[in-house]
Amino acid sequence: MEPNAEGALVPVRGSVSKQMASMQELHSHPEMPNYDIIEYDPLLDSADMSPEDWVRIAEDIETHYFQYDGFVVICGTDTMAYAASALSFMLENLAKPVIFTGSQIPFHEVYNDARKNLIVSMIFASRDDFLEVCVYFHDRLLRGNRASKINSFRVDAFDSPNFPRLAEVGVNITARFDLAMRLPRGSFRVHKEMNTNIVVIKLVPGYDDDCISHIVNDIQSLRALVLEIYGTGNAPARKSGLLNAIRTATSRGIVVIAATQCRTGGVILDKYAVGVALRDAGVIPAGDMTIEACATKLSYLLERTDGSPETIRRLMQTDLRGELSPESALRRSIFTACNALSPRL
Repeated sequence: MEPNAEGALVPVRGSVSKQMASMQELHSHPEMPNYDIIEYDPLLDSADMSPEDWVRIAEDIETHYFQYDGFVVICGTDTMAYAASALSFMLENLAKPVIFTGSQIPFHEVYNDARKNLIVSMIFASRDDFLEVCVYFHDRLLRGNRASKINSFRVDAFDSPNFPRLAEVGVNITARFDLAMRLPRGSFRVHKEMNTNIVVIKLVPGYDDDCISHIVNDIQSLRALVLEIYGTGNAPARKSGLLNAIRTATSRGIVVIAATQCRTGGVILDKYAVGVALRDAGVIPAGDMTIEACATKLSYLLERTDGSPETIRRLMQTDLRGELSPESALRRSIFTACNALSPRL
């Protein structure tokens, strides 16, 4: 990104290549890997990126898969977690690192975080420690489908709220090799179809049930609805419109997912009475998946499978790429919290 005539930041073709060409450490240090650059035309602000652009990245990785030890994807931060999550599902049996990175402060500024993020990302991409899609940002290597952008102003913009960091970089690199994905047994495959007929709705107190009913009844192409509800799986009990809309949706074969609005934790639909009613209406709990992982996994599964609600239900509750903790782990977390509180009651 560089400022335009009005001072607003816009993508500029050739800017990153020029900056990298001037970085002596990329060319003279023995520990830095050799690299080639593929620069897209047009360059997009990440807010403009869509599944078609994720497919383009996946296709380039597929084309050059056996020519390189790893790949670094330089991406805008606003939708980076969505792109990393999507690629984690699209790249099946991945046996090489794919590292997403970017910066909060543009490369052209005297003080920026782009330089270090890029250098360390290239180092991780040249190693065989974490053979998966990752996000590297501000000294943190994160599993791609566990990462979220958590701050719009700070340079530590990304974290992994429900999963440990794969590595942390300081004076030394502290890596959790025990968390690394296992080396795949099958052949590398790229899935290039993503279904975009998905709506994500965040519930707020006092919302109008008719809005959800209209979405369910009037959008004929709708395949899935993701509801961000409260806590571990709670929603208003006094209003029948939401449950009626959900029953209508599931009766039409529309997949309905319940995700939590909380940054950490997850959804278990048998903790509250309303949660039980949602479960009985056919709602699928998202567990502790991020909303980015939930939406992109759903988009992937709707094209990858027969699309039946039964198949989607089973696979949405199955850990495919390290995106989901076992439900038993969530239940242990709730039990531990209750035990910690009980002596004080």
